[in-house]
Amino acid sequence: MDLTEYENESRDLSHSGTGIDLSVFGDEVSITVPYRHAGDDAAVVLGKVFALSAIVEKETGLTAYDPQMERPLAEIQTRGATELMSTITEDLRSRYGG
Repeated sequence: MDLTEYENESRDLSHSGTGIDLSVFGDEVSITVPYRHAGDDAAVVLGKVFALSAIVEKETGLTAYDPQMERPLAEIQTRGATELMSTITEDLRSRYGG
């Protein structure tokens, strides 16, 4: 894990193995993960994202929201998110190699 601080205004915590990135800027928090995971790998990585977002929600009182699915993360089925990530990852691989 790598922690990066920017003049006490923001912080980023990144995990190179999964690509998960947690960023804090003021009173906003974002969690991102690259489209490079498919199948069981996507399920594992998204399980970590869901767990991390639950911790952030508990500690900050914020509600995690997925702009791609257009709903709070708590309303998203892990299976549906895994299928979406897998589909997009496989599409990108077929278009650009990898």
